[in-house]
Amino acid sequence: MRVVGTIEARMGSTRLPGKSLMEIYDGMPLLGAVTERFRMCRSVDAVWVATTTEPADDAIAQWCRANAVDCFRGSEQDVLDRVAKAAMEARADAVVQMGADSAYLDFKLIDAMVQVFRGSGCDYLCNDLELTYPLGIYAHVVSVPCLVALNRRADLSEQEREDVVRYIYEHPNEYRVVNIPAPPELGYPGIRLTIDYPEDLELARTIYARFGGNRFTTGDVIGLYRDEPELFKETRGLVQHSAPFLKRADDE
Repeated sequence: MRVVGTIEARMGSTRLPGKSLMEIYDGMPLLGAVTERFRMCRSVDAVWVATTTEPADDAIAQWCRANAVDCFRGSEQDVLDRVAKAAMEARADAVVQMGADSAYLDFKLIDAMVQVFRGSGCDYLCNDLELTYPLGIYAHVVSVPCLVALNRRADLSEQEREDVVRYIYEHPNEYRVVNIPAPPELGYPGIRLTIDYPEDLELARTIYARFGGNRFTTGDVIGLYRDEPELFKETRGLVQHSAPFLKRADDE
């Protein structure tokens, strides 16, 4: 089974435009940090950036070329089509779907989840249908044949095409869906580890600087939170607008 990591990246973020190429540590942009952490996964055979054909995202494609990162360009709004076609071009059997704001991408979690995926026979494996890990510590492992078949459907809503795996996890009667909860030592859902606001980016810069690079683990960040909770105070009240557990709650 060929497993490919995909990173959805674009410059047009609503709350933090251009965040993909903003510096996070020692000249490295956020996209570079996510890519390098992805490459630490032993279970992932290749990493591809899935960006758009919009002129604003030429900068992302140029960064990929300059840094020897495979890049696929597709629709801005139809993210399902973009990721499915990137997966096909990468000759993937399964993809680990992530966003370019995943500064804390957990390579150990991904390796563990890919191992479970290989043996489970499921279509979709995730850990965020319920919030048990810190917000932003996630991975979505999905079968490429499942993704390609979904992309061929003509009855999906605009929202279901914008959010790659939403239709899958909202229709567990049609797909084999598995959600993995956090173990007790990583069960800190109150910690916010994602990049949506300037305060999130500043926190990530602080954490990267504190650890001297990007080889820290989720456990390391939780340890920092327990020792120095004041470092995280500026992000505590920020509102999360997009996550599977929120969308499920909204629809119930």
